[in-house]
Amino acid sequence: MNCDPTPNYFSFLEADDNIVRYHSPTHRELVSALDACIVVDISDWKRLGDLGKTIRKFGIPVGCIDHHIPADLHADVRLSDQTASSTGELLYDFLTRVDSDFDQIMLNALYTCLLTDTGSFRFANTTARTHEVVAELLRRGAAFRTVYEQVYESYSPNRTKLTGHLLVNMQFNADGQLAWFVLSQELLNQYNVETWEIEGLSELPRSIADVQISMMFTELSDDRTKVSFRSRGNVAVHQLASQFGGGGHPFAAGALIDHSPDVIIPKVVQAAKALLSR
Repeated sequence: MNCDPTPNYFSFLEADDNIVRYHSPTHRELVSALDACIVVDISDWKRLGDLGKTIRKFGIPVGCIDHHIPADLHADVRLSDQTASSTGELLYDFLTRVDSDFDQIMLNALYTCLLTDTGSFRFANTTARTHEVVAELLRRGAAFRTVYEQVYESYSPNRTKLTGHLLVNMQFNADGQLAWFVLSQELLNQYNVETWEIEGLSELPRSIADVQISMMFTELSDDRTKVSFRSRGNVAVHQLASQFGGGGHPFAAGALIDHSPDVIIPKVVQAAKALLSR
């Protein structure tokens, strides 16, 4: 159960519609009767939306499996390792420890976790253990080519055109060390792009020479702004995200702020410039 819709390019990982989007009128009673729940790959309540509010309201015991720096999600049982490349890596270790049988969906899903969270194995969180797990997944039959095609070679023409617009309108500060752009509701409507299609766009500035910090400001429909922070690896951006109520990894973090982009952009850009100057 998730608080967001499943992106279409991850639909190949679903079996018998086993991923459900939380809808309070439909699922509130179900959640209230749970003996316990397991929260995966999330370290703060805000990212769980209404589902998180329901879990807290009814005091449902929580087990958390995560590789992020712990934030405000206090679990009764926690499996956490910040040195792991992804929660998928932790899950693989756990499942092999209990002699789990791996079907094709599980193998592909775990491979997807490692592939996407490491930026195709190019981010600083990639370790020797990451590649060892990948090798084990491939030996078990993970369809690596299918996963790559679905995740990175299935973009719509509209998303591609939107990407071009964002590149043309990218902003630079701090002598080119800071790059950022805004993804407004107007742009999404103009290019007819769904919210789930924007995954990965925050990485665009990271490929530009001299850029140390990149930021994507996404305007949400309820007058809130999601800020995605990315770093080349020399500046820890999770401390920048924490200034605005967010968190994450040292070099990939985010924050959800209760204001429109126009209000928060000057403040966030100024904080980013101050971090770079230090």
